[in-house]
Amino acid sequence: MNTRNLLSVIAFGGVVALVACSSTEEDKFASSDSFCSSKAEAECNGLAAKCGATIDACKTKRTTLCKSGVTTANGQGRTYKVGKVQDCLDSINNTYRNGGSSVTQEAETTTAAVCDRVISGSKKELQACTTTYECDGALVCDKGVCAPEEKVLIGKQCNNAGQVCEASSYCQQQGATKFCNAKNALGDSCTPDAPCAETLRCLTNHCAERVTGGQPCDNDGECGAAAPYCDAVQKKCRPKYESTSAACKDYGL
Repeated sequence: MNTRNLLSVIAFGGVVALVACSSTEEDKFASSDSFCSSKAEAECNGLAAKCGATIDACKTKRTTLCKSGVTTANGQGRTYKVGKVQDCLDSINNTYRNGGSSVTQEAETTTAAVCDRVISGSKKELQACTTTYECDGALVCDKGVCAPEEKVLIGKQCNNAGQVCEASSYCQQQGATKFCNAKNALGDSCTPDAPCAETLRCLTNHCAERVTGGQPCDNDGECGAAAPYCDAVQKKCRPKYESTSAACKDYGL
């Protein structure tokens, strides 16, 4: 075989490999039902034991909840996007690794946002919206329209749709425009419109340390990273996923 023919075969083989890879993913997650089954499996591998539930009971519960969510999303005009499924599963595995022993609110919020993209809308840039999941692709709903997300540094303007301040900062009105400002530090004054750094809480209008596990709380925002959830009944900070926690009712108990 001459060099030209060999290169042609290699090139063709590369195309076949790429197509096969793409087709495999589309076949594996061909329907929203297959997505829900895979999502439930990933969640339960991470949390069933932590919640004291069997894998099968957990998967049954999580699959049912997922399908219900899909039905609701479809009724809102959103459609299934197979290309977003693996991102969702990867995020779940990352958030609930090590049996859910180090779950954080931030990680769960990120995972929920990634997985919500699996059933998403088709509105284009600058079309009116009320939630991000009405928007197509990676667009976000901001200031009433779908727009590309743009991370903004501290000290820079954040007036336009899609402009989001970087971590540990927030968008604050200053005169006739808005700028990204650093969130307030320990001891600084704070309000709902001028928040504290993520590791702190706003207590009597001043930034204070968050509460440790077993200590009294009124909401999740008061609890520290080691026990980041405020038990609704006991009103104490605790890990979210334990066999007696309310959150575990959604995992097969």
